[in-house]
Amino acid sequence: MPAPLQILYVEDNPVVREITYELLCADEREIVALGSAEEALAVFASQPFDVLITDVSLPVMSGLDLVRNVLTQNPRLPVIIASGYALDFGSYNWGPNVRSVIKPFEGTQIDSLIAQLTANSANGV
Repeated sequence: MPAPLQILYVEDNPVVREITYELLCADEREIVALGSAEEALAVFASQPFDVLITDVSLPVMSGLDLVRNVLTQNPRLPVIIASGYALDFGSYNWGPNVRSVIKPFEGTQIDSLIAQLTANSANGV
C-alpha cells in the first residue's frame, strides 16, 4: 500500500479551513491545515509535503508569496492556489505543477486537480 499523500493546506478563515479540511480528508491523504503562510513555511521546513494548497489572501505574508518561497525550495511541488475571485496572474507561468481554483470549490474539483498534479509530478513534469 502506498504512503498517504501529504498535503499542506493554508487558509486563514477558521470556518473555511475546517470545512475544506473535511473535504480534503481521505484514507490516502494526511492533511496539515494551518492559518498563516508563516506557520506553513515553518512546517514546510521541517517535513516533506506532496501538495501545497493555499488561499491567496492571508494575513502578513500572502499565499502568492508563500508559493514563491516554497517553489524556490521545491520547484516541482504540486501547488493549488485557491481564491474567492478569478486569478489573472497566469498560474501556468509558475510552471506545470501550479494551478488555481476559485472558492468555493467542489470536492470532485479539488480531487481532480490533486490527482492531475501529483501524476504530473510523479512523471517528472
